[in-house]
Amino acid sequence: MTSIISSLSATQISKLSTSTIASLTSADVNALDATKIKALSSAQVGSLTTANVALLSSDDVRAISAPAVKGLTLSQLGALSTAQVTGFSAAQVVALSTTQIEGLSTSQIQALNATQIASMSSAQVATINSAELALFSTDEIAAISTQAIAGLSAAALTNLSSTSAAALTKAQIAVMSSTQLNALSSDALNTFSSDEVKAISAKALAGITVSKLTTGNIANLSATQAAALTTTQFAAMTTNQVEALNSTQIASLSSAQLATLDSAELALFSTGEVASINAKAISGLSAAALTNLSSTNAAALNKAQIAVMSTSQLNALSSDALNTFSSDEVKAISAKAIAGITVGKLTTGNVANLSKDQAAALTTTQFAAMTTNQIDALNSAQIASLSSAQLATLDSAELALFSTGEVAALSTKALSGLSSTALTNLSSASAAALAKLQIAVMSTSQLNALSSDALNTFSSDEVKAISAKAIAGITVGKLTTGNVANLSKDQAAALTTTQFAAMTTNQIDALNSTQIAGLSSAQLATLDSAELALFSTAEIGSISTQAIAGLSAAALTNLSSTSAAALTKAQIAVMSSTQLNALSSDALNTFSSDEVKAISAKALAGITVSKLTTGNIANLSATQAAALTTTQFAAMTTNQIDALNSAQIASLSSAQLATLDSAELALFSTGEVASLSTKALSGLSAAALTNLSSTNAAALIKAQIAVMSSAQLNALSSDALNTFSSDEVKAISANALAGITASKLTTGNIANLSATQAAALTTTQFAAMSTDQIQALTSTQVAGLTAAQVGTLNSTELGLFTTGEITALSAKAVSGLSTAAISGLSTSTARGITAQQLQAMNDAQVEAVIKAYNGV
Repeated sequence: MTSIISSLSATQISKLSTSTIASLTSADVNALDATKIKALSSAQVGSLTTANVALLSSDDVRAISAPAVKGLTLSQLGALSTAQVTGFSAAQVVALSTTQIEGLSTSQIQALNATQIASMSSAQVATINSAELALFSTDEIAAISTQAIAGLSAAALTNLSSTSAAALTKAQIAVMSSTQLNALSSDALNTFSSDEVKAISAKALAGITVSKLTTGNIANLSATQAAALTTTQFAAMTTNQVEALNSTQIASLSSAQLATLDSAELALFSTGEVASINAKAISGLSAAALTNLSSTNAAALNKAQIAVMSTSQLNALSSDALNTFSSDEVKAISAKAIAGITVGKLTTGNVANLSKDQAAALTTTQFAAMTTNQIDALNSAQIASLSSAQLATLDSAELALFSTGEVAALSTKALSGLSSTALTNLSSASAAALAKLQIAVMSTSQLNALSSDALNTFSSDEVKAISAKAIAGITVGKLTTGNVANLSKDQAAALTTTQFAAMTTNQIDALNSTQIAGLSSAQLATLDSAELALFSTAEIGSISTQAIAGLSAAALTNLSSTSAAALTKAQIAVMSSTQLNALSSDALNTFSSDEVKAISAKALAGITVSKLTTGNIANLSATQAAALTTTQFAAMTTNQIDALNSAQIASLSSAQLATLDSAELALFSTGEVASLSTKALSGLSAAALTNLSSTNAAALIKAQIAVMSSAQLNALSSDALNTFSSDEVKAISANALAGITASKLTTGNIANLSATQAAALTTTQFAAMSTDQIQALTSTQVAGLTAAQVGTLNSTELGLFTTGEITALSAKAVSGLSTAAISGLSTSTARGITAQQLQAMNDAQVEAVIKAYNGV
């Protein structure tokens, strides 16, 4: 049969049944060569007897195909010698199932070589226990593939010797899980080189029980690995482990990791390590950890780290620690952090190094808590940034620490915060340092807190910078004469009446024309005569027309002629009668013609007329003269009356003229008489006209005579009336003429009467006419006579009529002739009677005419 097996081809062998294979003898098996063995299927291989399998050489075993190896039963595998196992190819080992691998004996496992182990899968490797793994040589350990090593169980790795652990490669370690690494002992882990430690994945490292890591492992962690340690791991680190950390690792730590450190652990950091803490992570350091930070380590903190440190972190540092901060480092502290610092911890050096913004960020509570040394450490730039609320915390002793440059640096927005208490003892030197813009925003209470000496340091521009609101509240007694002299026009105007009333004579005397020009009437109302007397002529002249009304009569009472002369036309125009009455005659006498004319009609009407000089009277305008009351006019002296001119007299009212007596009217020149208005002339009393001279009567014009009453005309003497021209006589109104005492009329007056006037004479007047007056009548006048007038004539009077005048009598008038008067006519005169006249006569009159005509 051997010859038959030997003669069979590999193909034929592959077709043999499993039962045939199972029946093969040892000779038959020995007859199988590598080609024929390779042709066996897994089923055929599995049907070989255990004894036959044991007969196979290492080469024969290696000839079994990888798929056929799977057919080996556990019994067959158990029968294999270690040499046969060693003969397995890598492909055959890979083909073995986990059950087959698991069925290998420890000697067989130990017989596996590095090449075979390198081919094993993770599932195959997973079947190896700790005892079996311990049989692996260092080469075999190193041969485990990176894909397969994940199959090693924690149990298999638990007792891995340091030697074997040292055989693990960087690549293997890189894929090991935290469970596998945790299974290793600290001694095993300690065999890892720096690169091998760095090969541990972040995920695996994060699951390691940190206590297993040696200080060497810790020291060899990469920055990324250190950063991957969980807060639980970090918190569990021993002081030796913490101390093993290096600067690079520390630079990668997170805020959460740093948060696990206590002060003892942080103290283990070198200055380089402190400096390496990432600015993003440093916020994790707790106040407790920072509490005992040494000055050396504090000095290692850099600007970027300090910039992100919180209030609580900075507050945890000691003053000595804070004192190590450089100027730039202090300036790096955030405004938010600085605002929470316990200010007592800051050294004067820290305070001096604060930036402008940091100083501004200090809270009022912090500012109020600052010591005098800290206040004294502030510089001009910092002070310039302070708020009003911060400045409000200063007392006078603290403000006194400010240099003149620092006082000048105070911002205008913040200055309002300085309390009056703080300013109370401000030195003259410091007050002098205040700038114009600062003074411009100071309040009344602040300025009032300054001493007079302090205020006296203010320049002219600085005084002018004081706001109107502030100036109005200053205790005026504090202002020096220099301050007063430097006030602007608006500031002087802003002084209250209370302030103005409280001003000393020296202060009043310090006022200038520009300031006085801005004063109000209420301010001027506070002046007395002594104070007003301090005003120069220029200052008097500068008083505004709106304000001058405020000057009291008492203040004006003793106004000198020089000062009165300084009053302008515009000022005088608005002065009241009370004010003008307060002036002396000498003062009023200084008024020019235009100034007198500027006196308002209302004011003039209230003046005590006796105060007005003849010069004042002469300078009155026509309107002003007309505005004088009858009381004033009646009180005028003869000199004052005599001072009136034609223009003024022309404006006088009838009421004013009514106050004149004959002596006063006699003072009027002919031109002045002629200027009397026709409307006012009626006011002249008969008493005033009684002694009117012929010269003045001759000055009366036709229009004036036309409005004169009978009483006025009767008051004139016959000589006065005789000055009337023909037209002037004719201008006498019928009403006035009817009231004249006929005897006062001269024959010239009679002759100049118009026919209408003659006809208007009353029968009483006509009856009272003298023969000269009758004879003075003209034919025209006679023609207008009435029957009643003619009826008053006696024969003598009618006999004075010329033939023409007789003829001129109207038919109506002749009816009034008495028979006695007709009888007295001469024959020649009687013959002048016309037929018409005769027809108008009655029988008795006709008979009387006939008799007269015939001379009977």
